[in-house]
Amino acid sequence: MNRWLLVLVALFGGCQAPEPPQRSPREPAPDVTESRPLKQGFTHRPSPDTPGLPPQIAPLLDEAEVTTAAARAEALGPEAFLAAQRELDVLVKAFEKRPDPDAAARIRERATELARDGELPYRDIEVLYAEYLFPNVTAEVDAKYKGKLVLLEATVAPANMRDFADGFKLVDQDPYVHDPLLLSIDYELSFVECSLAEPSVQPVRDWEPIHLIVEVVGKRYSDLMLRRCVIL
Repeated sequence: MNRWLLVLVALFGGCQAPEPPQRSPREPAPDVTESRPLKQGFTHRPSPDTPGLPPQIAPLLDEAEVTTAAARAEALGPEAFLAAQRELDVLVKAFEKRPDPDAAARIRERATELARDGELPYRDIEVLYAEYLFPNVTAEVDAKYKGKLVLLEATVAPANMRDFADGFKLVDQDPYVHDPLLLSIDYELSFVECSLAEPSVQPVRDWEPIHLIVEVVGKRYSDLMLRRCVIL
């Protein structure tokens, strides 16, 4: 009897569930460092300290010069603005006929002088787009800018930012040309489209800060259209 009792105890003891293995505490995930963050793409302008971005550039006019130019512009008559437009139009046409660095340098030098004297609008692209933002002021702003040359500060946006199916998946770091050029603004689903005067000689990089002279075409839906753009 005792022998059978021992056999039953042994059998039941063998059927007991094994102790679950002891799990070690979960180790925190290591920090992931992106070696080429620009290859991930951005829907908005990346932070200025993002590795690999093109370097920043100095403005053509400092704040004091911009303030002085605005005061001078208020005192000028329309003839001064028209004369400045005609003079720059000649220089841009010369660039369109023979696009070379010297022609662009002449435009840059003269446009900067005219802007400093208050005879040429000098705008950041964000400011120019903001003036067009509300439909009820479009006619008023068109009267101010449409068909006229403007000196701009801007940042190049990636060419694929229009292609939502592409998911903004690729941002090219190498110099390239795409026409029309897209300029970055901080407004959802809106773009500034800039048709280059001569694309083949104006390579740029994604998110590169640039100065350029442009002719304002006006607003199309929520986009702002520019033409005859010369990167300076």
